[in-house]
Amino acid sequence: MTTTSIERNEAGAPLISVRDLSVSYDVARTGKRLTAIEGVDLDVHEGEFITVLGPSGCGKTTFMNVVAGLVKPTTGTVLVGGSPVTGPGPDRAVVFQDYALLPWRTVFDNVKFGLEMQKELKGAGWRERVQEAIELVGLAGFEQSYPRELSGGMQQRVGLARAVVAEPRILLMDEPLGAVDALTREVMRDEIEKLMAATGKTVLFITHSIEEAILLGDRIVVFKSHPGAIKEIIETGLERPRSERSIQHDPRFLELRDHLWDALQGEATAAAVSK
Repeated sequence: MTTTSIERNEAGAPLISVRDLSVSYDVARTGKRLTAIEGVDLDVHEGEFITVLGPSGCGKTTFMNVVAGLVKPTTGTVLVGGSPVTGPGPDRAVVFQDYALLPWRTVFDNVKFGLEMQKELKGAGWRERVQEAIELVGLAGFEQSYPRELSGGMQQRVGLARAVVAEPRILLMDEPLGAVDALTREVMRDEIEKLMAATGKTVLFITHSIEEAILLGDRIVVFKSHPGAIKEIIETGLERPRSERSIQHDPRFLELRDHLWDALQGEATAAAVSK
């Protein structure tokens, strides 16, 4: 299995640059200090789709939250566009696993909330932007529906539309398909790939699914557990567009799947022994 170095030989500075990132916090119940992630280095370039894979509790979400500006690092630096991350910003949008929709708002108004957060409702054309985002995720005709009237997959589409309507440079996606059924998950993977191809966004996508990491990622960042750190970074090397049915017999897909399974099984075993 060929892995890449953390530094990629590409023209231009990386859009996201993480150096020696560590996050620790005190656990009041035990009186001990817990290190969630330690010594993480990563460069992400404009337009890349990076999937982050690892066992439960390995710090994947903590890592994403630092990039989002929701958690402050204990040590190290995170730069976005060359500037230090000091908090949330309009250049980054987060898509959550649990949808995080406002139940009293319609689809249109939930998507509009993405612009409200950025205070972008004063200028002309915002209604058209909201409508375009809704159509981009395939929800035309459901503008006046409420979340309770939508399936899980449709609710996640609303979450995607709310994230892209403000036109961030980076989408941070924390297991966005974890709460939907297997068939919807496959459909949504295809839709996310189409959406990213249409918008050219840079994506950090956290998942527990090996197949999902391969199907979506340009590179796969594999985290090891306790404390969380990067175990390896792998180029997928698969042509797009991809679907599970179209590449499930591809030798490269099978090679990646077997390698990642072995790597994660070893990490899960190590985590269980350390408890």
